[in-house]
Amino acid sequence: MKAPCEKHRPGPAARIAARLGGKVTSIDTKRLQLRAPRIYDFNAFAEIMCSDRAVYMDGPLTRKEAWAEFTGYTALWLLHGHGLWTIDAQTTPSAGFVSLGYEYDDPEAELGVFLTAAVEGQGYAEEAMRAALDHAFKELKWDSVVSYVDHENTRCIRLMERLGAARDITAEKALDEDVLVYRHLSEGAA
Repeated sequence: MKAPCEKHRPGPAARIAARLGGKVTSIDTKRLQLRAPRIYDFNAFAEIMCSDRAVYMDGPLTRKEAWAEFTGYTALWLLHGHGLWTIDAQTTPSAGFVSLGYEYDDPEAELGVFLTAAVEGQGYAEEAMRAALDHAFKELKWDSVVSYVDHENTRCIRLMERLGAARDITAEKALDEDVLVYRHLSEGAA
């Protein structure tokens, strides 16, 4: 069941939201567009986060918890100038999400990605993450960004290796969590 906050409400407030979303950096790749999240993207977000797909992200979550995550990551755009993008694939809107964001206890910004089951295995995660990394390094002028990965998430570990990220053992030891930390470095920092 949808909560009232999940529903689009046409009118002046919706137009303000659309104008704000238009200020979020949009990135086009060969097959994808990374764009600002919109209210109707929450269904895809909840589909992922409320299912076993979220097992490596402290899930599955309740729909209410997923809403808190969705709005928190979206709000990062206003607070930090980076946050959650919705991934639109050529034939699949709201195919997933990529983020340059923070969880409350994260010591530094994290690059993360999660896709709907319908588009998994098509290389979209790597393509979206490369685009987000390019934005972090070229536009935001960051030297590095990390990805936190569960030890058992072998698919994500392989993705990190394809992206050229390296384990950061020092960062792992500094965390209260038992996760792998993969560090992505800009060309200038490498």
